[in-house]
Amino acid sequence: MKEDLNAYQAAYTTQFPYHWDEELLLKAYARKIVEQLSDRKSLKLLSLGIGGQRVSRTILEQLDVAEYHILEGSQDIIERYRAETSPPSHVTIHHMYFEKAHFEPIFDAIEMGFVLEHVDDPGLILRRFLPFLKSDGVLFASVPNARSLHRLLGHAAGFMQDLHSLSPSDLELGHKRYFDSQSITRLVEDSGYVVVDKVGLVMKPLTTSQLHQLSLDERVEEAFIEVGYGHPDIANGILLTARPA
Repeated sequence: MKEDLNAYQAAYTTQFPYHWDEELLLKAYARKIVEQLSDRKSLKLLSLGIGGQRVSRTILEQLDVAEYHILEGSQDIIERYRAETSPPSHVTIHHMYFEKAHFEPIFDAIEMGFVLEHVDDPGLILRRFLPFLKSDGVLFASVPNARSLHRLLGHAAGFMQDLHSLSPSDLELGHKRYFDSQSITRLVEDSGYVVVDKVGLVMKPLTTSQLHQLSLDERVEEAFIEVGYGHPDIANGILLTARPA
């Protein structure tokens, strides 16, 4: 029986306790996509999932996009996206599971922002979408990091027994696994890609509740993003940029 993806939609609203984390991660992620693609014109892009809308909004606002396809398995999330954004005519939203997707090899870029931790078989997803990339196309794949600094500290303090264990909030988001820098790199390479860049997404030194108590200046949040890029092994997320092998 297919998973009911509508069940996770509440985790992609501002009411979710870890909304701040998600927004900071996606801000850092989207910034790198723009950085990598800003010199290309008339882009044809594919996004896996709508989520909280930050990535799709950034793509449409900051890149020269001729054709933009979005795959989303939750009809409720699609309806909310259409109601809140009124996407332009060059945006096509496909209501389908990722495993069922089929396209011609037309895309300049495919982005899988925080997708592979959700699916039953992440290797299958990576292999399925490889033929849809142009020969000079780019894959962006980001995942949460099991070895994030705050998790390493929590493990050392005895608050968690296994760095790869899933919290109740992970389950609420529909997460099925954690990756670390080595395991996600190996998976992407084994799936037929060449990794050309790896960066960290957001340095998170403490838990979300502890950070909120500090009432941090926005400049500190920006510092978390900038410092995170240089430390993929211990940042809160990991972003791989890859091309077809």
